[in-house]
Amino acid sequence: MSGRPWTSRPFLAATLALTVLFGLLLAAVTRLAVNEGRLAGEPAEGVIWFSSQGQYEAMRLADSVLLFEAGRVAREEVVLRFDLLDSRIRLFEQGQMPARVAAIGFEDEVAGLRSGLDEHRGDLAGLEPSDSETIASLHDMAQAMALTMRDFANAGMLDGRDRQSLVRDSRRQILFEVIGYLLATIAAGVLVAIIVVRGLRNTVRAEAALQHEREVSRLHRAFTTVVSHQFRTPLSIIDASSQRMLRRGAAMTHEEIANRVTKIRNACHRLTRLMESTLNAARLEQGEIAFQARPCNLHELIALVCENQPEEEQGRIEQRLEALPIQVMADSILLEQAVHNLVSNALKYSLGNTRIVVRGERQGGDVVISVDDSGVGIPADEVGFIAERFFRARTAEGIPGTGIGLNFVSQIMALHGGKIDVCSTEGQGSTFSLRFPYLAVEQVKPASEAVG
Repeated sequence: MSGRPWTSRPFLAATLALTVLFGLLLAAVTRLAVNEGRLAGEPAEGVIWFSSQGQYEAMRLADSVLLFEAGRVAREEVVLRFDLLDSRIRLFEQGQMPARVAAIGFEDEVAGLRSGLDEHRGDLAGLEPSDSETIASLHDMAQAMALTMRDFANAGMLDGRDRQSLVRDSRRQILFEVIGYLLATIAAGVLVAIIVVRGLRNTVRAEAALQHEREVSRLHRAFTTVVSHQFRTPLSIIDASSQRMLRRGAAMTHEEIANRVTKIRNACHRLTRLMESTLNAARLEQGEIAFQARPCNLHELIALVCENQPEEEQGRIEQRLEALPIQVMADSILLEQAVHNLVSNALKYSLGNTRIVVRGERQGGDVVISVDDSGVGIPADEVGFIAERFFRARTAEGIPGTGIGLNFVSQIMALHGGKIDVCSTEGQGSTFSLRFPYLAVEQVKPASEAVG
């Protein structure tokens, strides 16, 4: 995937799908709103209410006509009731009601009601209580209208129920569509987010890998430079001392020969340590050095490390091991190399007139071996890098070293299930500590016993 995931085909396809789904979702929501408007608008049309009012006024007209014939109400009352019934019938002839009347199937009946009212309107002007035939006709018309309005109300109620049922079914269907589109939109959005995040993550990883390769290349060049310099120095000593011995030959005193031979041997030892540290780090990384836990006497191991330091440096080492367990389970070969590295570093990075202290103790379930010095220290901003391969603090400039020793130590501690800690102040000194789990010798069964 390119550095811009939003230009990839999967992203464009997912975005297109997201856009289409969002459009469908908006369309479904709009349909739902229109459908709800239809449902909410049914009572406003007043089909049942209008027909009920018409039935009521028709019955009142029928009653007022009979009362007029009996002389109990005036003709004006009959005219008023007639006009009220006319106004109720007129409601069915305005707005959306004609379409509703036609949909229910009462178009002819309503037209007949209008025709009947228009036919009898002229009879009201000279109507008298003695006009029995006209009064009977008005009464029958009003009663017929009341029955028609009743039937229309019943039909309107059934039609309204059917229409509302259809609207509700439509609402349910649209809601399912909305939910489906919403879930699909969310899924498409999540897919787009995953594509973007994965693309950005791959980009970050690629950039990090590239940066790592650049850093490794830089460190390798620096390592090559340092190693070549470190090899050149002891080789120069060996070459100079050898040439001196060849030129002087038998003229050299015993003391001078001993001095030259000592320089040659020290240079050879320095070359050997440099080669061993470089090769051991490579072997450990490639898994060629196996971790083998065995009973280990820590006091003897530390004493041996101190004895293997140059004779002129041994007097600077102070051991404080009273609180350190004597026997533990550890890989004594690897652990010896780790302690040797810390002790030799402490001697190398501190002045020749200062002392270093090797401490040991048990802290809870851990064994801690520390080496204190009063040397150059490590800058605070570089303490976190001390275990990286080839890294050397800027305070170590001019002091021989390759930058692989502490990396080797950290790998040894990882094999022991522990770690290396450092506490340092620039210009005041450092304390390096090996911390690993304490495992007593008696806690480990012999191989023969474990098999049995």
